[in-house]
Amino acid sequence: MTTTSPGQKMHVGVVFGGRSVEHKVSVVSARTVAAALDEAGYGVVPLGIAQDGCWVERGASERALSGEVDALSPVGGRPAASLRHLLEAPLDAVFPIVHGTWGEDGTLQGLFETLDLPYVGTGVASSAVCMDKALAKQVLSANSVPVVDYELVTRRQMADSEAVLERIRRLPLPIFVKPCVGGSSVGVVKVTAWEDLHSALDFALRFDDRLVVEQGIDGRELECAVLGYGELRASGIGEIVPGKDFYDYADKYLEDGAQLIHRADLPAERSEELRALAIRAFEATDGWGMARVDFLLGDAGLFVNEINTLPGFTAISMYPKLWEAEGLPPAALVDRLVEAALRRHRDRRRLDEGIKGWITELAGG
Repeated sequence: MTTTSPGQKMHVGVVFGGRSVEHKVSVVSARTVAAALDEAGYGVVPLGIAQDGCWVERGASERALSGEVDALSPVGGRPAASLRHLLEAPLDAVFPIVHGTWGEDGTLQGLFETLDLPYVGTGVASSAVCMDKALAKQVLSANSVPVVDYELVTRRQMADSEAVLERIRRLPLPIFVKPCVGGSSVGVVKVTAWEDLHSALDFALRFDDRLVVEQGIDGRELECAVLGYGELRASGIGEIVPGKDFYDYADKYLEDGAQLIHRADLPAERSEELRALAIRAFEATDGWGMARVDFLLGDAGLFVNEINTLPGFTAISMYPKLWEAEGLPPAALVDRLVEAALRRHRDRRRLDEGIKGWITELAGG
């Protein structure tokens, strides 16, 4: 699948779209990534995934990247058969920017691992853990990273709903009910009165079989971008000021009411604390490549809210904007991400060869 010879331009596949509700956001992110890769001197190979999970032919992918269409409509057929569009593409590496499920959760990363293909972003395990809110909280807590108090609720447990409601009532109002797996605040409900709790749980269970119910934190929403392989680097701290009660899907993508501040007004020592905690949190999941770490800061303390391993890459998204504020424009940023992917791929091959060599030695070969 690798085609580059010395002196030739390296070809990077931009993988975008996908089956999740964040399909259209992924298309917009891909346009920014493709333009930055082109500016950085890479050959861009567009690799779109339709809303039904089928990989599409290059012409359709190019139309989405050019802005002719804002989504890749379902094409029908079997997704497995459509993989030929990936397998036959001239690639040296891939830059996946498929947000949400079937892209950000380790599934796509596992495919690239199987194909022995260098890819931008963190690995299978870290992707899967960070995508699952309950697993992420468990891993972070085990590594002494502060997280908001919560309860885990499953669909099976709701057979005894009174026991579930009683367990949740130990948390002070307001609380947030969230699907464990998902992005862009899809399915998230803020509960301010106990009589609304049961309906909030029923609503969130439309999106996942497992939920986290979190204590609400009255405070600031802060974000830090992390980049690197081997040694991680953290950006300055940004801030989200919601345009409504909380930063939900409509506020993010439909109403344009939120303020995105690329340099939060914080004391220097507090900023350094957040930068260090962002790196420590991502390292706790064995993360590398890139992540946007989201924090909540209030009277109750400082908490890691989420780690986003394939953050938005649109023209206004916080991840590229935070790095641009550090003097790293999009072309330089994607170049570093591709370089990290290639280094990590070489290290994986070296370890694999070492293991196989050891087995050969044991066998007396």
